[in-house]
Amino acid sequence: MRFIITESQLKKLIKSNLKESPFSYDMYRSLERLRNAVDKNQIVSVAYVLKNGEVRHLTFQRYLKSYVPSERPKTDAQMNLQQNNNVVRVIDLISYRKKLKTLLARVIERDKASSNAAYESWRTINLENVLGFLVGGQFIDLRDENDIMERFGEEIYNSLTKGMVKRLEQQHQEVQQDEEI
Repeated sequence: MRFIITESQLKKLIKSNLKESPFSYDMYRSLERLRNAVDKNQIVSVAYVLKNGEVRHLTFQRYLKSYVPSERPKTDAQMNLQQNNNVVRVIDLISYRKKLKTLLARVIERDKASSNAAYESWRTINLENVLGFLVGGQFIDLRDENDIMERFGEEIYNSLTKGMVKRLEQQHQEVQQDEEI
């Protein structure tokens, strides 16, 4: 059986089913944009809160050509980790470059060094703790949707990178100019 619904019908359906949930339709759309960027292997910058309350700024991609995944079979829990726990597994590009440079300095084969550096650079991002992300020159602010101010305080709430703040200000100016016209 196949159902065809419009975007407004989907919006109503999500809102009616998520009344008690902390996630809104707008947040769903924002996270969908993040997941699409990850699936397309675009370079994304993100600011998020770690379990210990620190803010981490990360530039990442979903995978690298040099990374060779394990051939061991995965359990159901491993295969569904991201969907069941609302997390994204990515490779930290800054960490990858540092580790690659260190491994190449030890005169290790380039292919092996690249694979090892990629393996050591995997990070898990909890999407419920994301402050915002920058993809394709557009900043998506999730601080209000994720209740960052209430959960972590003002210091964490204002912990965006300079580039994110600059792009956020540019987007506000563009919106104001559009409203004036």
